[in-house]
Amino acid sequence: MKSKLLTAAVIWIFASCDKSTAQVPIGKSIDSMLLNYPFIRTDLNRLVNDSIALVSFYEKLWELKTGKRDRVTIVHIGDSHIQADHLSGVVRQNLQLEFGNAGRGTVFPYRAAKSNEPTSYRSVASNGNWTGKRNLAINDSIPTGISGFTIATTDTNASVLLTVKDQGSLDYGFTRFTLFHSKGTGSYDIAVCDELNCRLGYFDAMKGDPMISVLEFQSPAHTVFLDCTPHDTSGKRLDIYGMLLENNQPGILYNSIGVNGAMYYHYNNSAYFLSQLAMLKPDLIIVSLGTNEAYVSRFNNDVFRTNMDSLISGLQNAMPDAQLLLTTPGDSFRRSRKGYLKNPNMQVARNTIISYGTEHNLACWDLYGVMGGYGSMSKWYVAGLGAKDRLHFSQTGYELQGALFYEAMMGSYEKYIIANHGK
Repeated sequence: MKSKLLTAAVIWIFASCDKSTAQVPIGKSIDSMLLNYPFIRTDLNRLVNDSIALVSFYEKLWELKTGKRDRVTIVHIGDSHIQADHLSGVVRQNLQLEFGNAGRGTVFPYRAAKSNEPTSYRSVASNGNWTGKRNLAINDSIPTGISGFTIATTDTNASVLLTVKDQGSLDYGFTRFTLFHSKGTGSYDIAVCDELNCRLGYFDAMKGDPMISVLEFQSPAHTVFLDCTPHDTSGKRLDIYGMLLENNQPGILYNSIGVNGAMYYHYNNSAYFLSQLAMLKPDLIIVSLGTNEAYVSRFNNDVFRTNMDSLISGLQNAMPDAQLLLTTPGDSFRRSRKGYLKNPNMQVARNTIISYGTEHNLACWDLYGVMGGYGSMSKWYVAGLGAKDRLHFSQTGYELQGALFYEAMMGSYEKYIIANHGK
């Protein structure tokens, strides 16, 4: 293990020298920034149906703010717009600056799965062979869980290192490390170490709760190194579904879960997704999906609605105490032989999400409307807020969306507080 850890530590030194990109605006008004983008519909930047759907969540935020509660847990589920964490990262940081920082939340070693990961942490598959899978792929031999991703190995030399970075004044050192992984007969044990080859703990595949192991630290850590260790001759493999980083401070735990290319039905088909997600005991679940379904020309709105209903019903059944907030996909263009053309399917998907939320008393944030509606991606692209494919956004574009979403959420929360607590 020592040679494996040395290799990882060398990589970690270079990785930790990377400067995380600043996310703006954090902890300040976005009014001045919006002056550059008059096409954004700030008059539509509000949560719909929240006075019915988010009462419990708002009350919990108030209790957290007034010291009557230690933790409010939020889960944000999405696709590539969420995987990079630019949008959700802004929301997380602003909420934690306002209500307290309870930790970085869920993370996944995306690099080991050969995918992109947030700039706020870095993973390194330092030795051995890992096979990565996301929930888009149909492969029952490698199931997916809480992250919508899995890394799997049958190599006893396999190891993975993860380092989390502080963000501004927010310290993301963690004192509680939770690993979602395969357990039981046939699974590897895991040695948990730091970057200096000091063992922090050991996860026995045959002990404790199924598919989850927890380790408490005496002092905050920013790095963990996971090293495969066969339990006995029956040990053949290890699957890692995700990690959870927490501290012992009161505040917001904002968990971002995104999978490039994901649709509603991909999460429906993730074998352990709902059962592992329920372990977080979320107070609010934000669902930001629909872009990939509506991007294709053969978009079927009836199938889309059915798959949406299946996931939302599953979330409500598995986590009945959580409240739900839906967001609509943004406007986009579709590439064709004639160049980039407006995509009318996004408006159909947006209308379906809003009508579903209204019918089922769910809150909704209409990103499509806030962007400016049909064809507005052209203005976002020209302004440097949209990506070249006219489907994704630049980092600045995502961060602006995160700031808008936060402002919409806080505006609704403040109205609730004034109405119910007179402040």
